[in-house]
Amino acid sequence: MFARTFAALGCLGCAALLLDADAARAAPSGSAAPVHDARPPAALACLARWYPVEPLREGNAWRFRLPDGQTYLFDDGREKSFEEKLASPDLEDTFSIPYRSGPIRPVEVKDEDPGRIRFDPLFHATYGSSEAQVQAQAVDFDFLGQKLKVHRKVAPAFERVAKRLQAVLAKEPALKPFLTNLGGTFVWRKIANTDRQSAHSYGVSIDLNVARSHYWEWAKPKQPVRWRNRIPQVIVDAFEAEGFIWGGRWYHYDTMHFEYRPELLDPACRTEKR
Repeated sequence: MFARTFAALGCLGCAALLLDADAARAAPSGSAAPVHDARPPAALACLARWYPVEPLREGNAWRFRLPDGQTYLFDDGREKSFEEKLASPDLEDTFSIPYRSGPIRPVEVKDEDPGRIRFDPLFHATYGSSEAQVQAQAVDFDFLGQKLKVHRKVAPAFERVAKRLQAVLAKEPALKPFLTNLGGTFVWRKIANTDRQSAHSYGVSIDLNVARSHYWEWAKPKQPVRWRNRIPQVIVDAFEAEGFIWGGRWYHYDTMHFEYRPELLDPACRTEKR
């Protein structure tokens, strides 16, 4: 299971943070409000299982420290639109849209895009803040007969997914076209038509066969958004079992896209939507 990657990603102060889940869930989720509990919000405490964050209580707010010494508010207390969360999120915002695994369903609620909100300083601290830094930690591995480059910290998770998919193909060889001519993994770039860094920049994402996928930006007409998908359930299940979220769970769908975000699939990291 994807919990095995915990040790590989690293953690500061983990011994103090692996709290009883029920007690941690009772902690306040908004750092702008007065703090009445010495324990960090559940999502922040849980996040330390997956990323190098150290929760800090400063006065009436919860903050967290990254390995470079920089500290940030967990919750800046500002009400934001979806577009504002995309452009200028705090860490709490990244949990504000719950990720729902399970049977594939059309996504019809506007802006229900769990995982599209990313807090870049967290990715920089974990995987690298420049193309050169990420490239230095990238490794090659064989994914179903195709050579791919990914970040060394998530390579074990990719390898476990590949093992699951090998078993799937042994039973259902007709699914192989979805898993050939892959769209790519590590590429330092911006998300199309934005100034936000793509998750592919950190070597934690993979795009499946573009010819068998759908992407809302390529739809004609693009508006109104109408969810579409061809990716089979069994492929989605294999990735989600190892901590990868799927762009097919988004209103702004990107069905070729899988991204390593184990915190969004960890029940202990769930927080109430503000």
